[in-house]
Amino acid sequence: MDWAGVLAAGIFFLVVVLALVRWQLWKTGRLLRERLAETERERARDEAMLGSLGEGLVVIDTHGDIVRMNPMSESLLGWKQAEVMGKKWDDVAVLETEEGKRIAAEQRATIRVLSSGKTITNDKYYYVRRDGKRFPVGTTAAPIIFAGKVIGVIAVFRDITREKYVDRAKSEFVSLASHQLRTPLSSIKWFSEMLLAGDAGQLTNEQRQFVENVAQSNERMIELVNGLLNISRIESGRIIVDPVPTDLEQLVKETVSELQKKIADKNLELVVSVAPNIPKINVDPKMVRQVYMNLLSNSIKYSPVRARIVVLISIKGSEVLSQVSDTGYGIPKREQTRVFQKFYRGENIVKLETDGTGLGLYLVKAIVESSGGRVWFESEEGKGTAFWFTLPLSGMKAKKGEVTLT
Repeated sequence: MDWAGVLAAGIFFLVVVLALVRWQLWKTGRLLRERLAETERERARDEAMLGSLGEGLVVIDTHGDIVRMNPMSESLLGWKQAEVMGKKWDDVAVLETEEGKRIAAEQRATIRVLSSGKTITNDKYYYVRRDGKRFPVGTTAAPIIFAGKVIGVIAVFRDITREKYVDRAKSEFVSLASHQLRTPLSSIKWFSEMLLAGDAGQLTNEQRQFVENVAQSNERMIELVNGLLNISRIESGRIIVDPVPTDLEQLVKETVSELQKKIADKNLELVVSVAPNIPKINVDPKMVRQVYMNLLSNSIKYSPVRARIVVLISIKGSEVLSQVSDTGYGIPKREQTRVFQKFYRGENIVKLETDGTGLGLYLVKAIVESSGGRVWFESEEGKGTAFWFTLPLSGMKAKKGEVTLT
């Protein structure tokens, strides 16, 4: 046997194998370099995108610690990312109410998102900068979900000082215009009532019909003006909150009494049921009465003849729960996200009921939430609607201001 030949062949085979391995390693290295370069390009692109965002962005882990901040966050809050990495977001961006009360960590949107897994938006509070200055903030906090679990939160926020200024200017204009309209509208109402009473002489049937139409249209204008005034007063923060011990059952019955003519005109069945263990609650009766009035007025207005309306009041935990339900026209599913918007009126009832401003539910939500409560509803078109709202058993907090609800 030619051992030299065998050895030469073996060496040649090893050389070929090593060459192939070397080639494969080179290809793998090139692919890794390309992947690394692509990763670097993507990272650079992401950095550029984060850096160019006109809103602050912060990433928080499941412990509430800061993982990432973009340059706009640094600018808005006065902190550098390197200074706050790993620190509690609650300590870096202190959140306060308009009155300067600090919001507890468990009440903040970022922590609530971690527990609920749902996106939360808010524009009611203020962030405190590193230098102690404050600015009104609009925030949206969304969960980061991986493998079905929430592993963190992305919060986007912006300074809404200008929006607040514009809203205040708009509210002041609406308030001023509404005040100017109230005097002539009151005069029209007064003179209409005098004419209908015969103070200027007996009216013919045709004349009486004309004056009644004027009076009804004037009442709708007064309702619109009062609604606009109430909204502008609440939005401006100038509303007086004067809580006193209030019997909610008595308050509801007084409200129903005011609406009795409308109830009788449609031959509606209205049931009021109040749990026997409800104490007097420290609330502003004018504000809570407005909530019941708006919900009941809607149920009456948007229910057919001989429909049924039910008012239930009970205690649930540390809250008083009120329910106003009806068997009326209901709210179309596609429109239900707009229910609490200003001037919203359902497409299905606009032709049936021309009377309405679309301000009542917006005002209900504003009053309830400013009182520390919640409001929600369920509705099915053609079957009816049920609204629920809560008020804390501890009552509403007193607030100094300049004006009250009309």
